[in-house]
Amino acid sequence: MAEFTNEILIDAPADEVWAVVGAAERQAEWFPGMVSSTVEDGIRTIGTAAGGFLLEKILTVDHEQMRFEYTITGPLQFEHHLGSLHVESEGDCSRVSYTQEIRPEALTYALRAATGDALIGLKDLVESGKYSRGFQEVEGVDA
Repeated sequence: MAEFTNEILIDAPADEVWAVVGAAERQAEWFPGMVSSTVEDGIRTIGTAAGGFLLEKILTVDHEQMRFEYTITGPLQFEHHLGSLHVESEGDCSRVSYTQEIRPEALTYALRAATGDALIGLKDLVESGKYSRGFQEVEGVDA
């Protein structure tokens, strides 16, 4: 099994960052290549810019610890997957850690790059209100 963590420092208080990270339906706003994100009965459905989708089971949304955990359930098949985001205060800023545990290890490079890019997207959204590449705001729905 492979495990890695990407981190970023965001110039905003932890509660502001957590308001985005802890809202599972907002992931497409900051994760490049995702155009939509909906949640129903603990399952997040991600629409991708390539026209596909991902299904993720939400495992933990801990508002006190500011920790969000999920596992990809389809259509990609993993022997093991656990994604975890953690927001911590660091002075007037926030440190966000995005950890992935995956097997097979062959997907490590792609997921490391994608989650690193996603943290940059999160920083852009929180600090400047800039949505991620690919996000499509739905008319009449607050993002």
